[in-house]
Amino acid sequence: MVVGSMGMNRPTWKPSLMVGLLYILSIFFLTLENGWAQQEGTREEPSYPIRKVMVFFRTEGMGSEESTIFYDSLVIYLQGNPYNKRIVEGLPIVGPDSLNDRASVSFRRACDSWIMVRVKKQTEEIEVAYQLYDIPYESYRAEAKFTSEFPSARDRSTFFWKPIREALRELPALPKDPVFTLRGVPGTKVLGLPGGVKQLNADGIATFAAPTPATYAFRAEKLGYEPLEQQVLLKEKGGDIVLVQKRGALVNLDFSLWNGQFPAFYIGFLPIPNSLFIKLGLTSFSSGLGPFLVNDSKFEPFVSYPLMTVDLQMGGYLSSADASVRVYMGAGLCIRVFYSDLRTMLDPVLPFGGYPLIGIEYAPKKGNSVFLEYTPRILFLDAQTDGSVSTGSYLQTSFFKDSLISGTAVEDWFWLELISFRLGYRVRL
Repeated sequence: MVVGSMGMNRPTWKPSLMVGLLYILSIFFLTLENGWAQQEGTREEPSYPIRKVMVFFRTEGMGSEESTIFYDSLVIYLQGNPYNKRIVEGLPIVGPDSLNDRASVSFRRACDSWIMVRVKKQTEEIEVAYQLYDIPYESYRAEAKFTSEFPSARDRSTFFWKPIREALRELPALPKDPVFTLRGVPGTKVLGLPGGVKQLNADGIATFAAPTPATYAFRAEKLGYEPLEQQVLLKEKGGDIVLVQKRGALVNLDFSLWNGQFPAFYIGFLPIPNSLFIKLGLTSFSSGLGPFLVNDSKFEPFVSYPLMTVDLQMGGYLSSADASVRVYMGAGLCIRVFYSDLRTMLDPVLPFGGYPLIGIEYAPKKGNSVFLEYTPRILFLDAQTDGSVSTGSYLQTSFFKDSLISGTAVEDWFWLELISFRLGYRVRL
């Protein structure tokens, strides 16, 4: 099986260094995704909602250009009010005729009040009438008229609209938004609720204020737990929202075919569920599929070799735990064992090696999944050779038999195996 003599007392620091670098690289990518630091949640006090006023505007005796000039000056002047009232331009500007329709248009733009301003041009005078309506309280807060000489551009920007701006003071503050308390696993992040991202503190609590009544959809995420997506109806008096969080899978079982030919079984432990994994696997070459993609006159549908490999893998997921398609990365170590009726021993030529690990799994129902895993191997070559090494057909992928990419010696130190993958089914326990 080997052409050349066996190496004696050769240093092994070079392959060990390469395997260590691959391991460090996988952990680096894992920590980028998960972010181990956790921040404490903050308590949010009730807040007064900002009043939003929609402006409707009508003119009489003016052309379209003049009407636009007056409307723009009104909106700009009202936006500079010191009473913490937000001004929203009405669309359409003239607004509907009925009170209910104006309220409906305002509500669709998230406004809680509206003001209708009518401007009538009469020769050298301007007559202005306005109505300010408070939708939640169903009442007019201000109604008045005033007459003035035709204003100049400076007048319109300084004092002409002042009575209307002063009317905004009549809008009272709305009741404070009630405060709600989230309760769950400490460190959980909650997205989608008013006020931005919430994070539960060390006691598993976070508070927030929200306009009510209203229905909100939110998502809760915590490393090691299944993501939680939920809708909740918040009522006026506040209260508690309890997050029912389910811990992620602690064990995985992999049933696969190495290079689509030889059966492999792996058991994985997840010290951080849904995120970090450690796997121990066994691949048997005693019974496998033949090289069915190769035109060979000596084709055999099944092949058997007295060899097995034992693998140890470590890595982590780079995708959300509830994603249909998840990507993961890591690194692995493997040893190769010969066995027979008389003797079991390490492969004297390629005893061990390491490899980076890149995988993708598909779980349409967030449960068990199918997966494809690419593991290009770097095997330590324990033999003094002149560059020609025969390792037996059990090493080379039969799909690319006798091809450079199936396996090649790198000087007299390594055997590089680019075609190495697993296709299988993963069970979550």
